[in-house]
Amino acid sequence: MLFQAGRKVYVVFNEDGYTFGNCMLVDDDVRLLIDSGAGRELDQVQPENIDILINTHHHYDHVRGNELFTRAQVLLHPIEHPCIQDLEKVMAIHGWDQLMSQGLFNVQAIDPNDLPQPWRVDGEINDGQEIDCGSTKFMVLHTPGHSKGHCAFYFPEEDLVFLGDICLTKVGPWYGEEGADLNDFIDSINRIIEMKPGRVVTSHVNQVFDNPGVVLSEYRDRILKREKRILRELKANPSTIDQLADKHLIYRQHPSLPVLFWEKSMLRNHLQRLTKLGLVKEIDNGVFGSV
Repeated sequence: MLFQAGRKVYVVFNEDGYTFGNCMLVDDDVRLLIDSGAGRELDQVQPENIDILINTHHHYDHVRGNELFTRAQVLLHPIEHPCIQDLEKVMAIHGWDQLMSQGLFNVQAIDPNDLPQPWRVDGEINDGQEIDCGSTKFMVLHTPGHSKGHCAFYFPEEDLVFLGDICLTKVGPWYGEEGADLNDFIDSINRIIEMKPGRVVTSHVNQVFDNPGVVLSEYRDRILKREKRILRELKANPSTIDQLADKHLIYRQHPSLPVLFWEKSMLRNHLQRLTKLGLVKEIDNGVFGSV
């Protein structure tokens, strides 16, 4: 579904659910799309007539339609360039062997041979850069946390920010990449809050959020609430990552092995942050306790 968010700006709400994502279309002198994961809704975009395709970051649900944009210049933050060439990172399963006893498998039931590897990247975007499409101009916001090179985009005339995977879903935020910095994620969310945009839209909720300060604050605070649960558990019971995952401190349910992996990967990143803060230490091989 196309939702008109401005004179020449549209939200492409995906109708295909999980592993797909919403996109932003600028239908101006320069026809531009942000992300390509809208599935069948991309037919309305006319990929063959898009001049510039920007990806918010390297994950599959944001780049899965890139090969359809045959004449577009594909742009991505430079930190993301090597990530988009790594299939495990694209599929958000990098580091599986370190955290899972089960063997690595194709979590999305997709044959890797069918994927357009390597993904083409023609140029880069950077924080503060203005993208000029004619009468429509918008700004790149580097918002690391979900991934190191993740970007959001501010449309000043529409008073709208496209947040990408600052996703505002009930199960977010997600910060499971190896080396993900939780402080960066918190700072990125705070940056958006301090901008006081009138509206935001994300990759995975099919609505436009008006006056989003409260919902963004609640979303940010989930990171620290999860951390409090982890600390409380470690005070009572020194634990391994596997034992913490069994307590469902991040996800209430683990309906699939990838969700269990993502819980463990986020627990790992919490433990790294808490160790740096001096609140947690490794008291035995792989066993963590509170200080």
